[in-house]
Amino acid sequence: MWLKDWLRVFRLSPGMAVGVLMAMGTQLALAGGGGGSNPLAGPMNRIQGIICGVVDAVTGPFGAALAIIMLALGFGGLIIGNRNSMGLIITAIAGGALLLAAKALGNAILGATGCA
Repeated sequence: MWLKDWLRVFRLSPGMAVGVLMAMGTQLALAGGGGGSNPLAGPMNRIQGIICGVVDAVTGPFGAALAIIMLALGFGGLIIGNRNSMGLIITAIAGGALLLAAKALGNAILGATGCA
């Protein structure tokens, strides 16, 4: 119910709604930066470690082998006469490039919070 009321306020007076959001953001920033420790810091560091481990495993030799296998399947299908395998070949090329560049892209997007 409160979401419907909030959307009505935002539709009738967008300036006031944006002001309220900014005030809430300021309060959250002040509350979070008050010197207390973040209770989610430990679990988030463990989750980040797991994600970085998966990214390291996939962007290495496993990712290259997976891209080569997908290309081989696509070209094999093309050789036996399956005209629809061009989609698999194009997807394997694009997916392999993204897979091998995933670590660099993630670090570029996330900056210092990404995997080292």
